[in-house]
Amino acid sequence: MYPFSRTKQFISIFLCAPLSALYLHAADSPQATAIDYATALRRAIANDPVLEGFSARYEATEGQIEQAGLRPNPTVGLEMENFAGTDAFSDIQGVEVTLGLSQVMETAGKRTKRAELARTGRAVLDWERELRLAALTNQVRTAFVEVLLAQKAVALSEEQLILAQNSASETQRLIEAGLVTDAEGGRARLAVSEQRFAIRQARNRLERARAHLSALWGETSPGDYVVTGEVSIEPDLPEWDALIAALPETVHLAGYDALRRQKDAAVKLEQARAKPNFELFGGPRYFNEGSGDAALVVGVEIPWTLFDKNQGNIRTARAERLQVDFEAATRRRELVVALQDAYQKLQAARQEARSIENDLLPSAEATLEATQQGYERGLYTLLAVLDSRNALFRIRTLQLEAIRQYAEAQASIEALTRPAQTKQN
Repeated sequence: MYPFSRTKQFISIFLCAPLSALYLHAADSPQATAIDYATALRRAIANDPVLEGFSARYEATEGQIEQAGLRPNPTVGLEMENFAGTDAFSDIQGVEVTLGLSQVMETAGKRTKRAELARTGRAVLDWERELRLAALTNQVRTAFVEVLLAQKAVALSEEQLILAQNSASETQRLIEAGLVTDAEGGRARLAVSEQRFAIRQARNRLERARAHLSALWGETSPGDYVVTGEVSIEPDLPEWDALIAALPETVHLAGYDALRRQKDAAVKLEQARAKPNFELFGGPRYFNEGSGDAALVVGVEIPWTLFDKNQGNIRTARAERLQVDFEAATRRRELVVALQDAYQKLQAARQEARSIENDLLPSAEATLEATQQGYERGLYTLLAVLDSRNALFRIRTLQLEAIRQYAEAQASIEALTRPAQTKQN
């Protein structure tokens, strides 16, 4: 069972969450296209040149498999002897002509072993494609969340602008009534200007995030779109032991089995090559001397493996096979370290987000409400209202950042524990 099952729920939330929960700015662009996570991932996969290139690589692998299973070609030869010499061998009087056919006969199952080595290349290629798909999925997910939260940041800034404009209008009314000074009006107008600047910054960040996501689709212009979805803080953390236990079956490690089989096949082939092939030859021989008789010639040639027993290639193949085990162990250690970092980040972000949600936000909202009511009764200055509002804005911004950190860690854990889809036989 997939250890991080809540990550699957994260994806399903992306597909069904309401747009209004996260992005209010879409009203400014009624023609904007709404894109969910599944659509974003589908576009990226369909337009990824690396994945498209695998079709050519598969074709090349099939060609290697076909070629590896072919027998050596026979050789046809013509040999002339005893001519252009002296006396009886002058001119072509004593010429002997042999028309022969030779065939190399492979031993030790070399052809079968070559074909097996070529077939293992297909499994390794499957693994490489899965790795690319896993990396692309993680890139899209991270970029998608960035756009999602950037939209929320714009909506938050626009909400703050509306509050600042309302405060400015109310302050102007109080000035006209003689209840506050013009200085209060200046602060109110400054607050409006600051929020407009904050909106421009938020929209710039949103455009950069949208451009990054659309670039993963192969588009040079982000176009007019909004993303839909929700990032939710799960009530429980995934079990650490389950995450570690799942590592051998992940796409990052499961493929090493295919690589081991490839190197094992290479060792067997090099061992087979240590046993020499032999060559059979035969054909008719014509004797020009005398009555022009003819006879058959047959023979066999076997290399004498006195010096070269392919020992160097066998040694290399065995070392490369051993190296795969070291690489797999190294990769597992890297995954454990990365998983530990992501898990700690997930835990910290979750605690921070819950603390903000349960403690800081209610307190800041209550403070702002009390300050606004007191301001309307003349108990507080506008500066106190602005300070309370800014405090709430900072806390809500911190909440977005905590959610971003949580989503980033969650995506990392999913990427690190992604199960292999292709069965490695």
